[in-house]
Amino acid sequence: MRETLQIGVRDGQYREMLARYHFAPHDLAQLRQVGALALQAAKPRLYWEPLSAPDETGEELAVIVTLGGGIDELQDSFQQRERLTESYMAECVGAELLRTAYEQAAERIHAHTGKWVSAFRFLGDREPLARMEEIFRLLAPDGVSYNRAYMLTPKKTVVFLTALGGERSASYCRVCADCGNLSCRDREEPEKAARGQDNLTYGYQRIFGERKRE
Repeated sequence: MRETLQIGVRDGQYREMLARYHFAPHDLAQLRQVGALALQAAKPRLYWEPLSAPDETGEELAVIVTLGGGIDELQDSFQQRERLTESYMAECVGAELLRTAYEQAAERIHAHTGKWVSAFRFLGDREPLARMEEIFRLLAPDGVSYNRAYMLTPKKTVVFLTALGGERSASYCRVCADCGNLSCRDREEPEKAARGQDNLTYGYQRIFGERKRE
């Protein structure tokens, strides 16, 4: 199954990004401008298929979510002109759009199956990176690839396994709580996760790498 996703930036999200990514209040207008360019550049796609027939443990899915290469190209164009602040802004907006794509992926899968996805098991975290070949062979995503070190292209791409469940509460909202990377600088404390605080997860950190801190 492959689908085009429709994602955007909700009202007030840019102001939230100022604090999350350590921008100053006066950066808001510039962040919005870069965000508009990132939205134009993004070509979000969802690929998913069952890995095996359902059994007593449920149905396991292989999933790829990508924003396409446009945001990578936007970042590169800023870097080539030594506009590093705008390049970092494009990366941050990309992280937010990828978060939105996760949520929409869960909604789309639910629309087809009537069930919600459970914890996201990212390759390299709870699943071996060597499963990449199996997943790509099954899903055959257009314009998405990986190298011998399992680095993904486009960068704004994630590959994970999940299972189908019956409750929305077990779906994408528990990504941080279920993450196994204890060293992630954006990892939530258990009490914050229980309150549903917004932070990036290891799945994002794997793709985007170390982020600039002001």
